[in-house]
Amino acid sequence: MRPRARTGLLAAACLLMPAMLAADTAPPPTATMVLRDGRVLHNARVMSDGGATVVVRADEGLVQVAKSDLPQALADSYPVKAPAPEGPEFVMQRFDPNQAPEAPAPEPGAKPKPKPNAGATPAPGQVASVVYKGCTIVSFQKKSFENVLGCAEVVIQNDTDDNVQLRPGDFVCITPAGARHPGRNIFANTFPPSVKRREFVPAHGQLDDIITFGNEDMDIASVQWSR
Repeated sequence: MRPRARTGLLAAACLLMPAMLAADTAPPPTATMVLRDGRVLHNARVMSDGGATVVVRADEGLVQVAKSDLPQALADSYPVKAPAPEGPEFVMQRFDPNQAPEAPAPEPGAKPKPKPNAGATPAPGQVASVVYKGCTIVSFQKKSFENVLGCAEVVIQNDTDDNVQLRPGDFVCITPAGARHPGRNIFANTFPPSVKRREFVPAHGQLDDIITFGNEDMDIASVQWSR
């Protein structure tokens, strides 16, 4: 009976050894990964190599990043591979646009810079020059996503020296009748598309995202900060 017990222990050790080696050789996460397109990922780790893209796990979620957008040091470690044979089409999972946004945690905002005509009433299709956390809503346009009609594509400008975190509840759209609809989700313009609970606007940069305000079609006169 003793030789069998020793053999069983050796077999178990052989099965555990590959997992231990994989854990030791896995690359450590990058505290801040600044992509060439201006996006910033935090605690980022490359999970898989897809040829022309890599899948990165970060605080912002699972993000597919083109290798051409990776920092140079990381791009050298993941050269572009020849495309794999065409497989089944990618199926995107639908999401609930009416899901209540997560309450933002209080955090100090950057000191806003004075803007001309701050507080002026915007004309339809325009936005007022109001600053929040050092960021300004530069422009917006109504844009549906899949079967969600109450959306707007919003461009945000960050004039501070730091990356600024924003959440869906930081936005509100106003109809011509004066009805206010708070933001529900942030839909990032990435491939594949991703729904985020929070987004980071790079320092002295711009961000272009789709904000969902409701499922039904609505006439959006303006998009403003909710506070």
